[in-house]
Amino acid sequence: MDVNMKNIRNLFVLLLLIFTAKLGNAQEFNLSAKFERDTIIVGEHNAVNIEANLPKHLELIFPEYKDTLSSKVEVLLDSKTKISEDDKFRIYNKNILVTSFDTGRNVVEGIPFMIVENADTNYYITDSISLFVKPYVLLDTIPVDTIYSNRAGFIAFGKDGFKKEIEKYIPDSIKQSVSSDSLAIIKEAMKEHLTQLFSSELTQHTGLYNQEEIIKIAESSTQKMFIVDKGGIAEDFIVAGSVDTVFVQEYQQVQQNIALFTLFRIKDIKDEMYNTPFNWTEFWYYFKIYLAKYWWALVLLLIVVGAIVYFFKYYKKDIKPSFIRVKPKLPAHIIALEKLENIRNQKIWAKGQIKEFHVQLTDVVREYIENRFGIYAVEMTSSEILDTFGVENVIENSDFMKLRQILEIADAVKFAKYQALQNENDLALRNAFEFVETTKEIIDENSKEIKVEAEIEIPNQEIDQTLSNSMDTQKDETNG
Repeated sequence: MDVNMKNIRNLFVLLLLIFTAKLGNAQEFNLSAKFERDTIIVGEHNAVNIEANLPKHLELIFPEYKDTLSSKVEVLLDSKTKISEDDKFRIYNKNILVTSFDTGRNVVEGIPFMIVENADTNYYITDSISLFVKPYVLLDTIPVDTIYSNRAGFIAFGKDGFKKEIEKYIPDSIKQSVSSDSLAIIKEAMKEHLTQLFSSELTQHTGLYNQEEIIKIAESSTQKMFIVDKGGIAEDFIVAGSVDTVFVQEYQQVQQNIALFTLFRIKDIKDEMYNTPFNWTEFWYYFKIYLAKYWWALVLLLIVVGAIVYFFKYYKKDIKPSFIRVKPKLPAHIIALEKLENIRNQKIWAKGQIKEFHVQLTDVVREYIENRFGIYAVEMTSSEILDTFGVENVIENSDFMKLRQILEIADAVKFAKYQALQNENDLALRNAFEFVETTKEIIDENSKEIKVEAEIEIPNQEIDQTLSNSMDTQKDETNG
């Protein structure tokens, strides 16, 4: 039993060495990691910038990030490492594109890396970095109550017994190779160590020494907020979650009557706001999917139909002149409003088809932008559309923010598997209607220009010549 306990303790010491490794020789090399922006809206893209300066005789190895940096920060793209040199040092630069769908403050417990010197490999980890994520719900909510501090002190948040940290830093290989009793001992030892680290950090920032109070904070839910001072816990609150706005950060010093967080409730969306005609947007959406998959069948069908029409129409005697009826094109906003009304009537987001809803909505908005402003938005990415409007400055800032909300939440749903909330779907639809209404082209009712239907006569000789040239071209391409 003593030998087994000794092995477990040795294994735990190894884990602690990996977990708590820091840059211990600052004069020899330096490595830093930071978020490009410390605050984003849920689902918005951000980047982690990593820079390292090492002597040329050392080699730096980064791990590959394919999925996540932490349980709440997801990796979208792990870019290649850029390396440059000067007389003494080799400089490494690396950017990792990330996002997060967990609102609140999300902490990444450092970026690990390896330094190779001759045949020796040492493991290190940077200081922890944090990212604050704001919820979309704040864009369309009504403040209910703002909570203020009744006491002065320092802010601290519950740690939930460090459950997530413990699970994260025990490798799966260890979990599978030891017994359940041994694993429990390792977890308990790690929890004790993390509690000691938290206790030291909390004391350093707030002056609190009371271990009973510190353990109470460490064991509390992550939704608990505390105001502490040297005497202990002065006040505590429950922060409900993604429908709250938190104005303070951990270890921040606050005075009495300082706003801590605001509770919100979601606005009601009234159906009568969107009373426009029905259209076939959903049909065209699935038709485009079918066309991308079976395009060859459609081409074959068009060739057969064209051959039949050509045979029966142009090989008959006494062919009459052909006419093409040209109809006036509807204004871009009329087309867009009709399609948006169809989306509203279908209400497919209420049936769980969240992704299909946002695909249809952004297709309508992109088509409207192309018809209204002459910007080829159908083939552009969301960021390219926003950059174009930002540079050309052709719309008001309020309209730009509505367009940005529509495109960014759609990207989060389509590419990051984000499950949008009901009010976010309603807000996107409302913003689409308002964007079209406020940016539509104003038609002068006194204008003398009147759009009417017209019939254009095309001589049969020209039709025959055109068809003949077309068939000759097709034969040449086939022979070629």
